[in-house]
Amino acid sequence: MIDSKLKGLAFFSIVSLFAAGQAMAHTGVRDQATAGVGSYNGFTVTHGCADYVAGGQQYPVVGQAALFPYGASAVWRELGTSSVNGTVIADPTTIVGAAVYNLAVTGYASVASAFPSNTEIVDNLGNVHGLLWKDGGMEPKSNTVTPFKITHPAIIDKCIASVKVRVGVINFCDVQKNQANDATGPYAAPKDAFGRPLHNTSVAGGIQANVSATSPNFVALPAGNGDHNRADWWFTDLYPSGSSNFSDSAILSEGLGLWSAGITVNNPNAYAATDSNYAACPGGKTRQVTVEPPAADFDAYLTAANLQPFVKLGTVNNY
Repeated sequence: MIDSKLKGLAFFSIVSLFAAGQAMAHTGVRDQATAGVGSYNGFTVTHGCADYVAGGQQYPVVGQAALFPYGASAVWRELGTSSVNGTVIADPTTIVGAAVYNLAVTGYASVASAFPSNTEIVDNLGNVHGLLWKDGGMEPKSNTVTPFKITHPAIIDKCIASVKVRVGVINFCDVQKNQANDATGPYAAPKDAFGRPLHNTSVAGGIQANVSATSPNFVALPAGNGDHNRADWWFTDLYPSGSSNFSDSAILSEGLGLWSAGITVNNPNAYAATDSNYAACPGGKTRQVTVEPPAADFDAYLTAANLQPFVKLGTVNNY
């Protein structure tokens, strides 16, 4: 793991610039990408951690992790089928022309996020499979962007207009919590990257800041921020049989069976509708396919050791 930290600049102004215009309901991706071209991109964190209680408020997001598809084990799916998330493609090698799928993921030593420390999660050969952001906090009334770079390989099948790269993203709402203890204390009140507390206040002097101090959940749950509210997981339906470490159905169900953090990678060499080959493509037109990390990668790379300080060491499952 390669850890980098930089805390010297006023990153909030940069955050405001990146987040401008974002109106997505859930954690998503800032920009579309083009196959074969480097994409300086980012995940958009567009709201705080909700407690899912009637009349409840949102809590600060204190960190984020992301798992990218990599290698021959990456799961490819055909969209537009009876399956909600698409039917698994048995032989995807004709799509990018190689068995080892590699996005060339690069993390940032950044101050462009509310979480200025970025760690690359790698395998024994140094290939990046995931990223972890920490050491800060996002006010739930604001947005932030966690930056990264990818270079998607060329898409050699001209009948494929684009590839949707599904990334397993986690927004952390608390630390050292799991399915058994996430409604218990203590709640670790987060701080920003300068060590300043993110207070649970509403409006003071005309400035909206964080969560309403009158929220009954901050009063009633001083030792924790609610059951199943330790994190938001923006993935589900992990292929082929689910994950051991990410199996809390109450959190997985929040994703509504979909992956919200998907990077659309356009194929600049796809057949145009005016090309004679366009109608000869399967289905009579170009199409989009998806690619995602398999369930085994969640357990292999998003381990307790790699997700510090958010996950308690020794925790067996249900992070």
